[in-house]
Amino acid sequence: MLKQFWVVVNIFIDRDTLGFILCHADLKMKNNLLRKIKSFDITTEQWMILNRLFEEPGINQKELSERTLKDQGSLTRTLDRMEKKGLVQRQINPTDRRSFLIYLTDEGYALRDRIVPIAVECIEDAVKGFTEEEVDTLVALLKKLILNL
Repeated sequence: MLKQFWVVVNIFIDRDTLGFILCHADLKMKNNLLRKIKSFDITTEQWMILNRLFEEPGINQKELSERTLKDQGSLTRTLDRMEKKGLVQRQINPTDRRSFLIYLTDEGYALRDRIVPIAVECIEDAVKGFTEEEVDTLVALLKKLILNL
């Protein structure tokens, strides 16, 4: 049993494994974006929420949690901070008064517009030297990996 444990531990520590490489790539991409948006007083998680609300205004917190891959408690705390910054507003759901619909404020829209070019630049940084076909293949393979899990 102990041997199996160390095999699993080594799989996650070995820098040539898929798991380590995926985690490392995710961390590098988030840190690159965070460095570039730090002056806007926003985190990468808040950016993801801003972007999702731009694409789907008025979704409820449960749906937002699912679409941003955040647990509901963490999302609630993040939305509280964003609401204090004036970036989002919650409105009582008229069809279910127990839930809220989340919207970007004008400030939220303006901030998103300022950050979009920076986010695009970060993605371009990540795929520098890739052909368009390689990027398409990478995206397709990662989507396939996600579906397998």
